[in-house]
Amino acid sequence: MKTLCLTTESSVGRMEEEEEEDLVSGTFTWRIDNFSTLNKQTHYSDVFVVGGYKWRILIFPKGNNVDYLSVYLDFAEASTLPSGSTRYAKFRLTLVNQVDSKKSITKDTEHEFVANEKDWGFTSFILLSELCDHDKGYLVNDFCVVEVEVSVRNGIKILEDQETGELIDFRGLGRVEKTFVPFLEEVCSSYPSLLECHKKRSRTFIQCAFTALGRLLCFLKTTKAKDMTRDACKRLQLLWEELETFKFDLVWLEPHVQSVLVMKRRAGRVDRLREDVEILENEIKRRRDVLAAAEVDLEAAKRDLAKAEEEFKIDMDTELGYPLP
Repeated sequence: MKTLCLTTESSVGRMEEEEEEDLVSGTFTWRIDNFSTLNKQTHYSDVFVVGGYKWRILIFPKGNNVDYLSVYLDFAEASTLPSGSTRYAKFRLTLVNQVDSKKSITKDTEHEFVANEKDWGFTSFILLSELCDHDKGYLVNDFCVVEVEVSVRNGIKILEDQETGELIDFRGLGRVEKTFVPFLEEVCSSYPSLLECHKKRSRTFIQCAFTALGRLLCFLKTTKAKDMTRDACKRLQLLWEELETFKFDLVWLEPHVQSVLVMKRRAGRVDRLREDVEILENEIKRRRDVLAAAEVDLEAAKRDLAKAEEEFKIDMDTELGYPLP
């Protein structure tokens, strides 16, 4: 077991994490100070990690359109989820009674977190009037304590109904997308350790692991260097991070993936420099055109000056005088 302590100006958090076969559980405790001064609609805890994933507690101090304290678990990495992926979590939220722990309020639920549904929990956790009643023991010296116990799968669950192709069995390990199988066969024949390292894992875990590996291999095999746009690089990075969570021995693959990402970054720098040169060349041309036009105007002004001087020749020593009748 490992313990991580987190402290901020307005909150104190403590996390404990335990790992079992294909399951990681962790408990995070959040002390919310100066509760009565929280004026924003939402308030987040520090980020904590369970199973390699980042989570937060989210509260609505004044209630989420209700007269209750609203408490949720927030998946802090939802925006980075690859298409078709979810994060499953079974969790228990507790509002600690600081006077009598037996009166602490605990609520359990579970949820599949996706990119557009990143938090889940309880809109009506406790009446605000009860929370703010100092005799109840939930809010003491203007701070309260919220605790969450989270259990997550040690891996990524792929939604089968979001797969793009037919699922078939791969070497008796699980069902993966048919288009991935040739790539998986090729690398597993060359690197048998890929098959050995997960023998003691559950079938669900193995299926998810080889699906993630197949997805990355398929991307590398079907994507050309010229197609590595910024979005493609971002997707490759996400696929790699997804695969890393399954703890394969990837020393043979990592240098290649990183070289692709570095290659694109260098190509991007060349493109940006090329754009800079083109912009400067256009600016020089524009300024030359302006200079040429100015030179034409200057010559015209000189001619006008010469003509005016010719027409206005007088003896500068002559008196101006004045007219007489």
